[in-house]
Amino acid sequence: MSASASSPEQFNLDGILSELGSYGKYQLLLLLLLAFRDSFLNMCNFNYVFTAAEVPFRCDIPECESSLGSFNQSWSILADTNSTCQRPVLATNVTSMTCSPEMFLSNRTVPCEHVVYEDYNSIVAEFDLGCQPWKRTLIGTVHNLGLLVSFIVSGFISDRYGRKVIIVGTPLMVGVAGLLKSIAADYWTLLVLEFLETALGYGNASMVLSLESVSQNNRVAFSCISDILSSLGGAFFGLIAWKIPYWRHMMRAIYAPLLIVVFYIFLVDEGVRWLLANNRKHEAVRVLNKVAKINNITLSSKARDMLMMITEEQNKAEEAGKPQHQETPRILSVLRSKKIVLRITIIAGCFFCCMFVYSGTIINSANISGNKYLNYSALLLVAVPTRIVTALTLTRFGRKTPICVAYCLCAVFFMTSAFVPKTIWWASVMFYMAGKMCSSYGIFSISVVAMEVFPTVTRNSLTNIANTVGRLGSVLAPQTPLLEQYMPGLPSVVFAVAALGPAVLALCLPDTSRTALPERVADAEQMDEEPATNNAAPA
Repeated sequence: MSASASSPEQFNLDGILSELGSYGKYQLLLLLLLAFRDSFLNMCNFNYVFTAAEVPFRCDIPECESSLGSFNQSWSILADTNSTCQRPVLATNVTSMTCSPEMFLSNRTVPCEHVVYEDYNSIVAEFDLGCQPWKRTLIGTVHNLGLLVSFIVSGFISDRYGRKVIIVGTPLMVGVAGLLKSIAADYWTLLVLEFLETALGYGNASMVLSLESVSQNNRVAFSCISDILSSLGGAFFGLIAWKIPYWRHMMRAIYAPLLIVVFYIFLVDEGVRWLLANNRKHEAVRVLNKVAKINNITLSSKARDMLMMITEEQNKAEEAGKPQHQETPRILSVLRSKKIVLRITIIAGCFFCCMFVYSGTIINSANISGNKYLNYSALLLVAVPTRIVTALTLTRFGRKTPICVAYCLCAVFFMTSAFVPKTIWWASVMFYMAGKMCSSYGIFSISVVAMEVFPTVTRNSLTNIANTVGRLGSVLAPQTPLLEQYMPGLPSVVFAVAALGPAVLALCLPDTSRTALPERVADAEQMDEEPATNNAAPA
């Protein structure tokens, strides 16, 4: 039995959503609102790429320093020992006017007491972290540790209290925490706020709402458009960081706009699928009628009859004294299903590799050849053609094959990028961008599949359980720049190997391209047995 047949509401809802259209005025407004929110969350999520960027520094040599304290001096090449924080010893007593490279003893070094930085735009310089590189990368690690808490908590809240709570609440938490970070007086205060920001904010409610807002045939394309708009907005972070390089000012520029999301309380409606799954049928009918009115759509008589039937059923239930809101299944009861647990395990493994590669490529964008700000923006912009390809291929060729091919190509491109000679830097950048494009394709596709294989009543919770385990990959990703100390291009080699994980694991998941979103646990379990299509409409 297919999911549609076992759930009349789901069967009819897809038909009504088809009649209402996927790209009317209502959906366009929803896309723009989600794009604004997600664009700034995207910027904030990777703020440490620039705020904690590595800054060239050298040892301070008091005998030679001029009153201006310039980073570049005729002798400074000998004091530029970033990796060891050791400096050569001066052979004789000299003054700042007489220092020259010949006066240093290259075979004798002493620890740096102080360092001079090329600029003071990053927290590395302001908090003097040059000789403590682990503190710089720890910021990204703590940021992603906070996401482990955020995704699992936001998933439970979203399934229990609705998508809108997360859509509105998390950006406000992120905005407040980010503004507090911009006035942090020391490194450890900043680190605590970094954790609180991600632990209290973020989540993936936008993508869930996008998938649930349109009919089966358009859910991938609609989500792709939403992601394209947020990627276009997120790409501006590279330009913002370029024009506002000082980290405190940069943070205020990207965190303050998130406070505007408070007005989404009046602008965004709760997801219809969630309302129906939680027996809040009056509200679901109100939202559907609102969509029809805004889009200037006249529903068919069968669709109107269905809405009237839902309203009458709700009224009878209330008159009979039945509770208006039925209790949704507890997460532990859902986890009794062996198939569900196996899917969570497989998707968690996919997410671990996907997020390690995706986050690592963005973090290391500052280390590849060329302008680091433009490199970052370019890495975000590759999501635009990638999502167009995603929309065209995921529906036509299913889910498994495109994901497998994408990650195999990802491995090839990153491995090639690692060994391209530095003399042809443009080729290295090109292969790196191609690998990032395949990684972007893969992680979005895995996210779509994750939401399609779990029932509506626990969709966000189960997806975020797998996502939380996968976030451990993001926790490791900020440490990958340290691999450059051992071999140039080693991070890209590691990304290539990690990309093979989801290429294999994705083959173990059911293909969901032609199935309706499952409402209940039984519907989700049957997806392995019956990949049936469901394109029915109420007309």
